[in-house]
Amino acid sequence: MQDLLIANARIWTLSDRGAFEGYLTAKDGYITDIQGGKPPHDIKAKTRIDAQGLILMPGLVDCHSHLLEYATLEMHNTQGQAQAMAGIANLLEALKSGIVAVGEHHLGHPDLSQTMDVYQSIARQVPMTVALAFGLCWLGFEPPVLTAATHPGQAFSQDILQNHDYETMATASDFAGENLFLNYTCANAPLEAAPHTGHPTTAESKLKQIIDIFHAEGKPIGAHIEGDETAQMFIRAGGDVIHHGHNVSPATGSLIAENNVSLVITPHAGTSKRPTNPEEAYGFFRQGVSLALASDSYIQPHPEANWISLPPDKMAGPREFLTACAPIMQYFANQGVPLAEVLKLITVNGRKIIQPHQPEGILASGRPADLILCTGLPGIEIDAAGVCMVITGGKIQINKMD
Repeated sequence: MQDLLIANARIWTLSDRGAFEGYLTAKDGYITDIQGGKPPHDIKAKTRIDAQGLILMPGLVDCHSHLLEYATLEMHNTQGQAQAMAGIANLLEALKSGIVAVGEHHLGHPDLSQTMDVYQSIARQVPMTVALAFGLCWLGFEPPVLTAATHPGQAFSQDILQNHDYETMATASDFAGENLFLNYTCANAPLEAAPHTGHPTTAESKLKQIIDIFHAEGKPIGAHIEGDETAQMFIRAGGDVIHHGHNVSPATGSLIAENNVSLVITPHAGTSKRPTNPEEAYGFFRQGVSLALASDSYIQPHPEANWISLPPDKMAGPREFLTACAPIMQYFANQGVPLAEVLKLITVNGRKIIQPHQPEGILASGRPADLILCTGLPGIEIDAAGVCMVITGGKIQINKMD
């Protein structure tokens, strides 16, 4: 007896098997079989879904978000116990948008005091994959402000962190997220309110020391980066994942590829610099850089990101994830990149970053049954409104087909 049978689907496996019309079965949270054609009559399943010709593919992955921390205050004005409730509401919004896995952060917001274990508890409660990265954030105000996961609800004007802080954050982190900020950020504050925004924060010797601490704990490390100077310093020091990477040149792109560093592009915002545009992203792809697209939710579009159809004051979140990614994905498709490779930018590649030790997030026997049914190819043909069903662990979580 299978737990789930989905028939009459246009299956995009994102594997070497390609795409075909067929059926999928799952049991105990994992895919048990995928085949072309009609399912045999003798297959029994607790839940049977007629996909009615919809696309069946891996669920979306947003490998860089702030749904449990910064968004809870800015979107819901919550603090204290209500902050956790707001975070769960944000994760539900992501799930409704077809996102089955997120890379989430705890950076120690100065006005929010949820401890690291609260985030870990939330991650265990929700029916989706929530990988957590613990780290620090440098805000480019005057004076500069440092926050850290090990000191929630506090802010400092100088670096007060010791080796044990970095060891704690490394041990607790699931993936290489924004563990460090190598450039000051303005977050969602106006640039004029944060005069240090974009300036480097960390000397290379200190950076190397921190990276060595993470690696000694067996953990990869990521960083918030804009511009060539900090990107190249991070690569020299042995870092693993660059987040944002806005205003990075093709020469640095070559270094990223040569050193097997991954690049998480946030297409509509994330730093003081103009975000990476579709042509630049395609250039990195051609250089062999491992790319993933992410939302950085919730954040306003950068004023120079004029290729994205979002209002300038929109606090874009999970519902806008595909809208923000669409220009890059559609540009790749127009350049002849196979559509399965384009879809990996918002699925397989992000899953590799947030679950680096897990098997590739394709549709295949033995892989988690984290799936979506949709009316078209996400980011290429449809936005979040075209996602009709979301399945995690082989169970229906969101159903818009009834």
